[in-house]
Amino acid sequence: MSFITVQNQLYNALTQGLGQSDQTFQLLQPAAPLSAEGGDTFLWSFLNNIPPLSLDQNYTQSGGNQLFSDYKGALSALRPATKIDVKQEVGEENFQSFVRYLQSLRPIPPVNQFPDIFFNWAMVNAPDVAQQGASAYAAIILDPIGSAQQALMPYMQKPPAPPDWARGYDALVQDLSQAPQRAFEMRSSTTSSDVSRSWSSGRRSVLFGLWRGSESTERLSEFFAQSEISIRASFGHVLSFQTNAGAWYGSSALGTAYAKKGDPPWRSGSAITWESTFGASGNIQRVTVNLLVADAMDISVTARTSFSQQDQQIIRGNSGSGLWPFYNGSGEHGMTTNTQFGDRGETTLTTKSSPGVPVLIGVNVLPISRFLGYTSAAREQ
Repeated sequence: MSFITVQNQLYNALTQGLGQSDQTFQLLQPAAPLSAEGGDTFLWSFLNNIPPLSLDQNYTQSGGNQLFSDYKGALSALRPATKIDVKQEVGEENFQSFVRYLQSLRPIPPVNQFPDIFFNWAMVNAPDVAQQGASAYAAIILDPIGSAQQALMPYMQKPPAPPDWARGYDALVQDLSQAPQRAFEMRSSTTSSDVSRSWSSGRRSVLFGLWRGSESTERLSEFFAQSEISIRASFGHVLSFQTNAGAWYGSSALGTAYAKKGDPPWRSGSAITWESTFGASGNIQRVTVNLLVADAMDISVTARTSFSQQDQQIIRGNSGSGLWPFYNGSGEHGMTTNTQFGDRGETTLTTKSSPGVPVLIGVNVLPISRFLGYTSAAREQ
């Protein structure tokens, strides 16, 4: 049995045991402890990341596309139906001052509030253009593309406001404390390894072996996988955390862009096109819709295999980097790992996390068409 076969068994057991769907779930390896120090910014980075076409994701290596930057690029290539230029209506200085004011508000308000906010701001700061600016914003918000482009302005001012989501770390911690317990077991002799009908058809990206940074085809990883393996896993709380993108995101604008390839809404001659955005090699093919978070993890992996004394030392020497299946080293925000080699030849790997400390163990993914509510038949060509 290869290591990837055991990995597929883990995916199936975890997906079923934690109430997820193999049509959307993606396992995060290594799992990511979420701390108050990282706060909203670190949490939102996982929502901002566009996941690869893979049953697992190594976030630290995936890099790649980010929803906010790719969305911003797409919006720059779209032609709004309205011809109104707020900057021209109110003047460059007033426009820039108002955008800076929007940046100072927390959270940054949605664009449908801009007419009233501008009027109240301008009555104090630029009364001679209060009505013109409010009227301009009121006309623009009727156009999904024009309003989405205006909504991005506070996030493009120098220095730009970072992309935000409606709910953050404190809300996650509160929700997690009330989430249910979960547990699952796996035996390599009985658990299915068939992932061919999963959402990625079994495709994988970066796959570690027995410890973080090792290869799945490395000798010790393969030797480990060839034994009888069992897993017992329990979680104090398991939460599917979902939130909406902040004021910068306009679903109607992105839906309009997805619905039609030509001009309008895509500007002729733009380097950013429908194909480069949504096509087979496009940068917005999938979106993370929620995060699977757990605390008080207690994972015990037992392999009925006998490693030599030399191999035991190699495994112990690498255990600090984090061991399969979640690859978290000891000391990472209350995470602990331990390796034991029994007299009867069994090897036991344990991973534990502290109560109340959220650990991100996976995400759920939708293709952009489903996320926007479209089918291929409904989209205009």
